[in-house]
Amino acid sequence: MKRCPVVVLFVLLIAASISLAGNSSSDYVPGVLLIRFTEPVEFATTSTGEMVSSSPEVNRILSRFKASEVQPFLGDYILQDVEWRDRLANDYKLFFPSSSDMELIGAECEQLDMVEFATPDWLLPLYYTPDDPSFGLQWWLTKISADAAWDVTSGDEEIIVVAIDSGTDWNHPDMIEHIWINPGEDIDDDHYPYDRAMGFPDQPGTVGDWNNADDDMNGLVDDFIGWDWVHHTGAVAPGEDGPTPDNNPMDFDGHGTGCASAMAAIGDNGVGGLGVAYNCKIMASRSGYTPLEGIGSVILSAAAQAIYYATDKGVMVINLSFGGDTQNTSLRNSIQYAWNHGALLFGATGNDGVGTVHYPSNYDHVISVAATTSQDERASFSNWGDWVEVAAPGEGCYTCWFNDSYSSWDGTSVAGPIAAGVGALVIAMNPDEDNEFWRQRVIDSTDPCPNADHPIGTGRVNAYKAVTQNLWPELEIEEWTISDPDGNGHPDINEEISVTFRLSNAEGWQDATDVTARIEVLTDGIEYGQQEVNLGGLAAGNEILNTNLPLSFTAGQDAVNGRFVMLRLAITCGPNDYEIAVQERIMLGTPPILLVDDDGGEELENWIIQDLDDYDYAYFHHDTNVLTSLPDNSELDEYNAIVWMTGNASDPFSDVEIASLQNAMDNGVNVFLFGQKIDDQLAGTTFYSNYLHAQHADGNTQMALTAIEDAGGPVVENSQLVLVGPGGASNSTDPDVIEAIGGAHAAYYYLGGSNVGALWYSGDYNLVYFPFAFEAVSGASNTTSRLEVLFNIMEWFNIADAPEQDLQVETPTEFALTDVYPNPFNSRATVGFTLPQAGHVELHLYDVTGRRVATLLNGSANSGQHTLSFDGETLSSGVYFLQLSGQGLTDTRKLTLIK
Repeated sequence: MKRCPVVVLFVLLIAASISLAGNSSSDYVPGVLLIRFTEPVEFATTSTGEMVSSSPEVNRILSRFKASEVQPFLGDYILQDVEWRDRLANDYKLFFPSSSDMELIGAECEQLDMVEFATPDWLLPLYYTPDDPSFGLQWWLTKISADAAWDVTSGDEEIIVVAIDSGTDWNHPDMIEHIWINPGEDIDDDHYPYDRAMGFPDQPGTVGDWNNADDDMNGLVDDFIGWDWVHHTGAVAPGEDGPTPDNNPMDFDGHGTGCASAMAAIGDNGVGGLGVAYNCKIMASRSGYTPLEGIGSVILSAAAQAIYYATDKGVMVINLSFGGDTQNTSLRNSIQYAWNHGALLFGATGNDGVGTVHYPSNYDHVISVAATTSQDERASFSNWGDWVEVAAPGEGCYTCWFNDSYSSWDGTSVAGPIAAGVGALVIAMNPDEDNEFWRQRVIDSTDPCPNADHPIGTGRVNAYKAVTQNLWPELEIEEWTISDPDGNGHPDINEEISVTFRLSNAEGWQDATDVTARIEVLTDGIEYGQQEVNLGGLAAGNEILNTNLPLSFTAGQDAVNGRFVMLRLAITCGPNDYEIAVQERIMLGTPPILLVDDDGGEELENWIIQDLDDYDYAYFHHDTNVLTSLPDNSELDEYNAIVWMTGNASDPFSDVEIASLQNAMDNGVNVFLFGQKIDDQLAGTTFYSNYLHAQHADGNTQMALTAIEDAGGPVVENSQLVLVGPGGASNSTDPDVIEAIGGAHAAYYYLGGSNVGALWYSGDYNLVYFPFAFEAVSGASNTTSRLEVLFNIMEWFNIADAPEQDLQVETPTEFALTDVYPNPFNSRATVGFTLPQAGHVELHLYDVTGRRVATLLNGSANSGQHTLSFDGETLSSGVYFLQLSGQGLTDTRKLTLIK
């Protein structure tokens, strides 16, 4: 069973320097000396139990300090590289009484000509600052653009990663399916770390594997999933594992699990969080423990042994989140061995907040990793200096933890494996390259950290850049324009439309070749004048415009008229078949409804847009804040109805607008008009009395209205309208009392009286006029919804919700978020996405910390184009991220909420 550690957890890699003065037993493994002889030495034990050797000089040391035992440095493990096996042939561990001053013994031994080095078996501290678990706080994945990288690769099960650390909670539900299985010990070839059928979840291997034999001939018995290298620990903290190496590298603290999880915890499994390279395998390994008194530490010799073993088993990414300010030959040799055999190594720089050089992160071939904040500043605890190579997030990083749990924690210890996960993705994308290439890709593809107060390498790692920068350009459609020859804001039937754009290629990526742009209107009846153009090459850091080579199309007579369609602009180029695309929903032709958004740019129209979309009404949205001129009189006449909203705007109508609206009504166009300041501006005018059939009246108002009995027209019988509460815009502050005149009919009274708050009129045109903020109608407390009121009005105008039409056609080829509009948005937004195949899909909204704040979709969806809307009324203003995931893919879009 897993054992819970005491409250004093590993204080992981805030790499405090190891004090080499004094002989505190917390600094090294008691009684163990690591020694290398310059020539072979033979050892034996006398009949009286004394240790003796073939060297008189060594014998004096053995006798003086009462040596009791000797072991080869790697113990029973048989190193697979014969040349290196010979190189380590004279490396030993000598054992002395646990109370011995090992620094003194080491110093004495190094006086001998035949000794190359002799040091205690140092305990290298693991430093971190634990915090309470908080599900979903994986802001760091978005920060390093891992979500974008996953569109390209999420790793490969052939790539094995390992944390040389406190162990691995290998049966954690977010890790067990990806735990590496030693093929040489997997006798029954079931590729699973424990026996599910027999119910032994804490025992490595399965019943078919348990033979108590060294099947792979490496000196270790039954090393099914890795090895526990911890030895000669002396007293350990309650719940910790003891002094004997074994085949169960379980973590009893959490730090090693957190590191392994940051690299490669399973993704897309509906459990907990995930790691950077979530499709790679994790080797379980244990080299550290928590002493009875003191902080969690890695045993130097155990770390070196673990590195040798991992390398021999084909591990390609090794993380080292431990250390101090002193070098050690044994550990450096193991790192050199790993590098020589093709591994990629990462080391945390330490958490003392100083510029002191740190080891093993500063050894040759180890990528040294500092820690950053969510703002790309140096974390205050992170070590720094010109020797540091890269940085990665290291504050509040949510990962797996010991005992099937999760935790958010700080430290360069978590920054290291996050960078290591990026390294694993690089390997997955470039499997035929070598570790020098992989190393440079990680270092050269970072994002600068200009706000860092001290040097922290080239910058913060960027997973997307690391896996793509050497393969593709990074194109972006900076802006694109759909022409509007007649100025009415949308393409009409038989109107030739041109599409122009500005395309950029980011600095540092590949030069784009053979750049080709293509448009497609996703409906029938489209005639293309210029559907595709070739723009030649586009060097990194440059941009190009197609002004002289515009794309163009015309909607023919057979095209749908007055319906929303999707217009897609795709860019393809070399090298390596790069492609990007954008889509926009456009109104094709003249729909039955014109929505005039005259609220002064407040985006209150989103509430009305949502209602129109819910009934699939075809409409054109004319935002007077964007499209400064109204369609001319002849074009206004083409609409069956005008929904004109003025929101909170004071003096909303210009003389031109009044004239245009008057002309439309003269020609029989139906009008639904509402706003808070209309009565204030127009009361007493001829237009107000003769066209809106209203005059100002005095009286009390309320934030609620009730339908007048037998009001007729479009009025919902027995309805009540509430202008406050969730479900509405909550902007109603100035409703007005009016009187219906000139044949108009009063529609609603303000609650508790007979003061008129709405009217309708039917004659040469139909009119509904609300002198209040209709968008504020909430439907709260079982009152009538805004949607029902709008539907009744449109039905009275003889405008039905749109029938199903065969707009297309083609199954999308991309799993992608295609639209978020408006963006920035005020409470309500619409999201578009495409699915190339049916399946389970999730669409979540996250804040900048990575906290999930809303779930928009979690279920099955058919292939094709989809749209849905959401209400952010309960959210605070700020930046958010939408993430679409499913089918092994993800896509993310940033959006801004402004209130």
